[in-house]
Order: sequence, then structure tokens, then C-alpha cells
Amino acid sequence: MRLPLLASSSFLRINKAIQPAFGRRFLQQTGKIHTDNMSTPACPNAPPAPAPAPPPRNPTRVPGPIESAMQAKLMEALHPTLIRIQNDSSQHSHHSAMRAMGGGSGETHFAVHIVSSEFKGLLQITRHRLVNSLLKEEFENGLHALSLRLKTPEEWKVELGPE
Repeated sequence: MRLPLLASSSFLRINKAIQPAFGRRFLQQTGKIHTDNMSTPACPNAPPAPAPAPPPRNPTRVPGPIESAMQAKLMEALHPTLIRIQNDSSQHSHHSAMRAMGGGSGETHFAVHIVSSEFKGLLQITRHRLVNSLLKEEFENGLHALSLRLKTPEEWKVELGPE
């Protein structure tokens, strides 16, 4: 008896009338069904195919000129315990302002996390104004937006919780 099956290279659909009666596992164990292609029989004792390897990551990302200038200025002025600058520009290239600029320079939106004792005694708004003033030249040269998380070392420890 031939079972009505539809299969493509790695996707399988079983006729709805047969699936409840036999079930996919039964059909796979008996060799009546396979998922790789229709030309090779299923082998119930074969190990599963290995998962495809993830795409290689580029371990040496080179920051662009705006990101490099931002990091140098922030390091010099704030002497941070921790600084993290993440380029989020690709997530915003579809915005109308970025489309008008041809997608921008690829360095328009950043998330910046800084832990520095220079922030002691300053309100959040004052901290933000300080960082924005340090990066005035970058804003004039294409930087469009910053997402800022600015903490003192004590605030950072509280945020991390007990060790």
C-alpha cells in the first residue's frame, strides 16, 4: 500500500487522513516516511543530522570615526570605570530623516553606558547634558541620537545586586 505523502527537501506534510491513524513517529520508525528527500529511504537507527553551523562572527569589529571620537572624548573627560558604546544605527536607517540622508553614515544612533565617579552629586539631566556637550562636534557631523545610561560606581553596584 502506498501512503499519500507530500514532501519537499526538508519539509514534510502528511495527508490529514493518515496522520491521526499512524502518526508521524510510527511512520518514521517503520521507514515509510522520511524528511530529507523522496529518493532515499529513511533509516530509523541513523543519528540525527547535525545542526547547521551558525554564520561566522567578525571578532574584530572596527569602530567608525564618530564612535572612535566619542569613546576618546568620553574616556578623557569622565575617566570611566566602565564604558560601553553600541552602534544602533542599522535599527534606525528606515526613519524618514535617515532616508533623506541616504541612510546616514552608519553612525547616527548609539546606546552609551558609562559608570564614572565624575557623575557623583549630579542629577540625571545634568549628566546627560554633560555627555551631550562633550559630543557636540559629533552631533554636528552626523550623530543623530544617543540612548544614555549614566551611573556612579555606587549606583552600578546597587543595580547589579549583592554578589
